[in-house]
Amino acid sequence: MTKNKKLIAAIVAIVLVLVAAGILFFSIRSGTVASSISIENAEELLNKTFDDMAKTKPLIALAEKNYIRVNSLDYGSEKNIIVDCTVATLDAYSVISPNYSEFLSSDAKKLGGAMFKSALNFKMEFEDRLTELVNSAPEITKNISIVIYDTQDQGLVVYSDAQTVDVVYGGLITMADEVDKMTHYTVIENGAEVEHQIETNNVNKGFIQCIAPRYSADKPDTSTVLIRFWNDLKDDFHKNFIEHDRWLTILKGLAVTIELTVCALLIGIVLGFIIAFVRCTYDKLSKPGILLSIFNSISKLYLTVVRGTPVVVQIMIIYFVIFMPMGVNKFLAAVICFGLNSGAYVAEIVRGGIMSVDDGQTEAGRSLGFGYMATMYHIVFPQAFKAVLPALANEFVVLLKETSIAFYIGLGDLMYAGNAIRAATYSAFMPLIAVAIIYLIMVLGLSKLVSILEKKLRNNER
Repeated sequence: MTKNKKLIAAIVAIVLVLVAAGILFFSIRSGTVASSISIENAEELLNKTFDDMAKTKPLIALAEKNYIRVNSLDYGSEKNIIVDCTVATLDAYSVISPNYSEFLSSDAKKLGGAMFKSALNFKMEFEDRLTELVNSAPEITKNISIVIYDTQDQGLVVYSDAQTVDVVYGGLITMADEVDKMTHYTVIENGAEVEHQIETNNVNKGFIQCIAPRYSADKPDTSTVLIRFWNDLKDDFHKNFIEHDRWLTILKGLAVTIELTVCALLIGIVLGFIIAFVRCTYDKLSKPGILLSIFNSISKLYLTVVRGTPVVVQIMIIYFVIFMPMGVNKFLAAVICFGLNSGAYVAEIVRGGIMSVDDGQTEAGRSLGFGYMATMYHIVFPQAFKAVLPALANEFVVLLKETSIAFYIGLGDLMYAGNAIRAATYSAFMPLIAVAIIYLIMVLGLSKLVSILEKKLRNNER
């Protein structure tokens, strides 16, 4: 035993040393200064990054005309490179913004005599016109600073914030923001400005799709793999449980699960003892009556059906086929289903305990003047109950886990709560892991109580 403990301690120590060495390795590897890069390579990276943002004809036309020239590189202390640049581009804003009314007016919204039904219709109709305006835009140059970050998984990544993209693409981000907020447009009628309402959002959306570059304004993550994993884990936890108090959903589901388990167990114990008594009485009596034979046949049929079919099928039949047309609520249907299911297994557990009691105990009771019922109640049942108590406790543990399928009928139990959070956050890992951990904690706690109970029963027997 001592050797095993030493071996386990040595393995744990080795694992901890390896983990510490890994953390140290990643920390040293990450550093604080970005990898060096030449001005030519930085210039190529910047131009490629911003050219890749162009997905429509107007943007492609503008991307072919603009160019970013790198003047100098300055290495920062956050694994970043501050690049001083001169951007030569086209002033697209100056030629398109005065023509908003051309694209947003009522006439512009009609294609073939019908109102635009989607932003794609607008894009198909006016993409060439916007390209024509972009090609007519005057050239401009601006000096800006662009930051490049050195990441572990993607290498050197350009930080393309909105302000930088707006400069490179001649004010198109500013234009997209303006159009997105517009509800009216202005036209000159009879020498006076007249406002008209934009009748559909498809016009705004189509306009923005034509002129807005596709980019991500998220700052690249330069942290180590472990730190990034930890940060992602914290963000995932906050999103799934802290935001909108979603932890209350888990708490409510846990309360329903515990309540369902307890109610079903009570039904299962009562029903199981009754079925076990009927079957044992039928087996012990030499000449059972007709009524007892009928009850025994019903009990055997009940045990065969319940133990021979999956519980998920049982709960769906009981609710959707039987109780839902009658207007019975989901919780009651689930309690009855799990109670009936548990009763079948409790019956066999108790029957095995009763049959394990020596027949001499029954004969001794009868010799003392007890009737059959009194003998079973005062002599047989106490001994059988003591023998089957650990098995009954394990049945409680099994029943607790089986109730997780109640979400199939829409009951708001713990599993249903986890799925509800997963559907709201589109995150499968955290909600399901949380549900699994809660079930595991409850099962481990109950299993510990069962082991304590078994130990006390063994001590009492001595």
